[in-house]
Amino acid sequence: MIRKVRIEDAVGMVLGHDVARVVPGGAKMLPFRRGYVVREEDIPHFLEIGKEHIYIVESEEAEVHENDAALRIAQAVAGEGFEFENPAGGAVRIKAGFPGLLMVNVPLLDEVNTMGGFAIGTRHNRTVCTPEKPAAVAKTIPLYIAETKLAELESMCRSRGRILELKPFSLKKVGVVITGSEVFKGRIKDRFAETIARKVEPFGASIAHTTIVPDDVEAIARAVTDMHAAGCEVIFACSGMSVDPDDVTMDGIRKSGADVIIEGVPMMPGAVLGLAILNGIPVVGTPAGALRVAPTALDGLLPTIMAGVRPTAADIISLGHGGLCLDKYTF
Repeated sequence: MIRKVRIEDAVGMVLGHDVARVVPGGAKMLPFRRGYVVREEDIPHFLEIGKEHIYIVESEEAEVHENDAALRIAQAVAGEGFEFENPAGGAVRIKAGFPGLLMVNVPLLDEVNTMGGFAIGTRHNRTVCTPEKPAAVAKTIPLYIAETKLAELESMCRSRGRILELKPFSLKKVGVVITGSEVFKGRIKDRFAETIARKVEPFGASIAHTTIVPDDVEAIARAVTDMHAAGCEVIFACSGMSVDPDDVTMDGIRKSGADVIIEGVPMMPGAVLGLAILNGIPVVGTPAGALRVAPTALDGLLPTIMAGVRPTAADIISLGHGGLCLDKYTF
């Protein structure tokens, strides 16, 4: 338990918090640290740095200091693959130990943040995270926090799962099926293969197989199943995907035996994208909008797909809020 006292009355008492002194240039020094026993000769130094009152420790029984508490909070909410910076000022930065997809249990996060005494801020769910930037920060509000509250949080995360998960980008072997009679017959040059290669490269993936087929349901279905049989872990079936009587890409995907999760997504450009699953392998109906350099619906879904996470139709529909892709992703 801590109590606020005048510095003149604090002699012989135990300091309950670090005391910082700002020096020219903006740097901070810590002339007095938590646990220090205040002496008579220290009083002028406290007053010089504007500390007329301090918090002293009367009893630490059943209470945890902010830095120790923040580290326990971070360790409770984060799953495997995360690293923790040293706590400072009651805050711990939680960072990805490797590049991956951040998965946030948003309902549990909201519930935990209503408990009071601490706050957890994260990056958006399904965000690409790298070790260079924090994925989340755990922060205590008071200087000391009740042990019972920390124990409640730890128990909640053990029984209901971690708030933060880090999924590695596990899909590496990519297949590309280019559909279109105009490309198949050599009337125009394909641009999809190089575009897909460029988009999957940041995830450590590369194109293993490429084929070009005409606008024919059977040919498309056969190409998709051949890619699957060849061991491709994700297949992109690329075409205009427009309202065109000759464009039968999604029909071909269905004919392959894949289960279509969604056809048309609430993200623009590239809203006519489709997603299906063939024996556990994602098959992406990829529209011409994906050829754009600017972020598209494909770019928005790609991290989730390359991490091997299977989104539901509801997951994808929820991306309509923030699904207008401008200069950068908004989801």
